[in-house]
Amino acid sequence: MGKMTLGSRIRALRLEVKLSQRDLADRVAKRLKEDDRGGFDFTYLSKIENDRLVPSAAVILALAAELSGNSDELLALAGKAPVDVGEMLKKSVGARVFFRSALSTRLSEEDWKKLLQQIPKEK
Repeated sequence: MGKMTLGSRIRALRLEVKLSQRDLADRVAKRLKEDDRGGFDFTYLSKIENDRLVPSAAVILALAAELSGNSDELLALAGKAPVDVGEMLKKSVGARVFFRSALSTRLSEEDWKKLLQQIPKEK
C-alpha cells in the first residue's frame, strides 16, 4: 500500500463501520446542518476519498465524529492543525516561543515523545 492520504484513511474508516458513501454523507450533512453549514453530499465525499478535494476543518471533524476516527490524525493528513492548537498558538506568546524553540532543534519523533513524557499529567 502506498502513502496514506486523507482520502484513503476516510475510505478505510468508512468501510470499517460498513457505511456507504451516501449514508456517511447524509450523516455528515445532518451534523453540519446543526452548525449551519450545508452542501455536503456523497459526490463531495467521493472527491474527498479520491483526494481530489481537501475539506475544511469543520468537515474533517464531522467525518471523524461519524467514523469514530482520530480527528488529530485526519487533520494532520489534510495538512491542517487542530483548531485548539491553532488558537493556543494565536493567544500565547509562551506557546509560540516554546514551539519555535522545539522546532529549531529539529526534534525526532522519539524526541517529541520524550518531551511529552516530561509534561505533568495534571496541574
